[in-house]
Amino acid sequence: MGERLAALGAGKFLEFSMNKVPKCPHCGADFDIDRNEAWRIYDDNDRHEVDCPVCNEDFTIQSHADWRFSTDEQDEE
Repeated sequence: MGERLAALGAGKFLEFSMNKVPKCPHCGADFDIDRNEAWRIYDDNDRHEVDCPVCNEDFTIQSHADWRFSTDEQDEE
């Protein structure tokens, strides 16, 4: 087991912000949402505790929702 928050503390903290998939702040591994069945993290603007399957350390994921709306397809009556 490595040092807690080692990857985050390595000086490249921007690599851990606003990503398509979460990144473990301890070992730097990408957290596979599908493989870990962690669909709950898609809750808009909330914090979630998970365990990294690579280093077995726990960490917090902050989710950010970006909603977009379209009205370009309409049923003609």
